[in-house]
Parts: sequence; structure tokens; C-alpha cells
Amino acid sequence: MNPLTMIIGFIPQVVFAVLVNWLSLGWAAAISLAVAAVLIGYTAARGGVKVLPVVQAVILAVFTVIGFAASHHAATSVAPYARGATSLAVGAFILATSRAYPFTAQFARRGVPRQYWHSPQFLAVNRRISLAWGLAVLAVGAAHLAAAFIGGAPVIRIALDWAVPVFAASRAIAVTRRAIAASARSPQPGSPAAGAPVAAAPQAGDLDAPAAPTAG
Repeated sequence: MNPLTMIIGFIPQVVFAVLVNWLSLGWAAAISLAVAAVLIGYTAARGGVKVLPVVQAVILAVFTVIGFAASHHAATSVAPYARGATSLAVGAFILATSRAYPFTAQFARRGVPRQYWHSPQFLAVNRRISLAWGLAVLAVGAAHLAAAFIGGAPVIRIALDWAVPVFAASRAIAVTRRAIAASARSPQPGSPAAGAPVAAAPQAGDLDAPAAPTAG
């Protein structure tokens, strides 16, 4: 099990964070939306539509409309804050649904027998992992917004645009690894027997996996 593969699910958001620095808001969002559509189609063919790329696609569609429908001045004014707003929206969704519907459960099911999908331990582990990723994405969004508001100060902008996302992602990955290891060591009543997986992280090559927030 490799939690690093979770970064794949965040590819549309990462692409947008990079492109919006070089292209207009409309084109950066449109290209990223196309990437999200490809990811949705690919994952749908490999076990069903996953909520993470769908949420990103909806947010990117909004920025695509703003980028092309708004005046050039308005779109240019919004662009510096778009990365942060996108991450905050995705992070807020993950946190809001982490209790009732942890997004990682969709991906963990790939490596867990169906009879354990609704077990208390399986859900508890995925709630913890989803919460960690939601907080990480929110931290990235806050850092991007802070960098946009600060403007100059290259050293500070580098720290906010790169150091914070890397640290946030590393912490989320660490929580994921600890949660999976702990669940394997301590099966609870009504959950899988000792040694059975309860929160399998997606295997390498699975594009169903959600991904880590990174800077643009």
C-alpha cells in the first residue's frame, strides 16, 4: 500500500495551480477541466465515478466561465486568488463530508473485501485519513491566498507556494501511513480479522486514488 499514489486524484487541481501562473484564467481552468474530465472517465472505467475529480471539475468549470465570460480586467484580477480559492473549496468539501462520507473510502474499497466496507473500523480509519487530507488542502489554499495578497517578497512567496504545500502533503501522507498501520495491528470487534486490510491505500497505477495538494 502506497499513500503517495493518492496524489493522482488531485492532478486537475495541481495542473490548474501551475497553469494559472502562465496562462489566462479561462484557459488555465479550461485545460484543467479537460484533465479532470479525462480522470473522471478513466476512473469510471476502473470501478465507478469517484467524487474527488468530480468536485474539482465543478470548481474548475466555474472558473472557466468566469475566465471567459468576465471582462479581461475582472478575470485578471481574480486569477491570483484562483489557486487558493480552488484549494479552499476542495478542502472544505473533504472536511464537510469526512464524517458521513469520507472520500478515501471509495479508493480503499479496492483493496478491502466487500463485507468490511461498512465496518466501524474501516469507516473510522477512512474518516481520520480524509480529515488529514482535508486539513492539508485547506492549508495549501490558505498559503496560496496569503501569497497572492502579499504580492512581492520572493522568499515569503516561495515558502507559501512551495514549503507549506510540501509540508502539508507530507503530514497527510504520514497520517495515512500511521492510520493504515494501526488498523492492521488492532482489528476491532465486527471488523476484519487480525491482519486483514481495513483501509488499503490505492496501489501504484490506480488513477482512482486521490492526490496530495501541491503548489503551482
